[in-house]
Amino acid sequence: MSDTTAITERGDTTQPTAEHAYITFRGVDKAFGRQRVYQGLDLEVQRGETLCVIGPSGVGKSVMLKMLIGLLPTDAGEIWFDGQLVSDIEEDQDYLPVRRRIAMVFQGAALFDSLTVYENIAYPLREQFSLPEDEIARRVAEKLEWVGLPGIEQMKPAELSGGMKKRVGLARGIATDPEVILYDEPTTGLDPVNTKRIGDLILSLSDRMHCTSLVVTHDMSTVFQVADRIAFIYDRRIRAVGPTEAMRSSPDALVRGFIEGDPAPFED
Repeated sequence: MSDTTAITERGDTTQPTAEHAYITFRGVDKAFGRQRVYQGLDLEVQRGETLCVIGPSGVGKSVMLKMLIGLLPTDAGEIWFDGQLVSDIEEDQDYLPVRRRIAMVFQGAALFDSLTVYENIAYPLREQFSLPEDEIARRVAEKLEWVGLPGIEQMKPAELSGGMKKRVGLARGIATDPEVILYDEPTTGLDPVNTKRIGDLILSLSDRMHCTSLVVTHDMSTVFQVADRIAFIYDRRIRAVGPTEAMRSSPDALVRGFIEGDPAPFED
């Protein structure tokens, strides 16, 4: 990025190219019935950065992630990924090449209770690739090692603590060696020690995998730990986006109030 200090209110709307933003939301609208979530959402994500998405509850932070990977359709506008217009993909099977490159780590880990840890992590490998079992076993063991949980392949989710479930969910997310990792509230319900541990993992995986990370979170300690930039969602759009330190000193009272936990700017 040529400017490391400026805060902008809207993403650039020029045509995305391989030399431009890695991920682009341009003029995206989304509503559920009469509830309008986005109206003209603009955001650019650069290759290799960690962008934290913040904002009050109910503004659609997770919706944005789900639109990127085709779990929810857009109503209008465009979403581009690495030069490809992905928001126009209609068939679920046509989205598979994109989902091989973009992994989502869900808020509640979303583990299959009836499956072992091994089977949970192996699931996307079996769904998306044709791999021999010894290669699947190698990848499962490797990813468990990466998240600090070696040797627990035969445990069931019911035997795991909340922090362990989060890390197994992360191991499953990275099993396919994705280029982009989407984290949906990765520290919700965790104590400070495990929250810090998840932040450390986000940083270590970014370095190890050279991936791009989008982190939706309410936890500002995690934001300050991992973010290269912050995007603040409010009133159906990206109200401001910029480097972490610039956003902390933003002249916008709503942005600064949210970051500091001050309710006053949000009161009528």
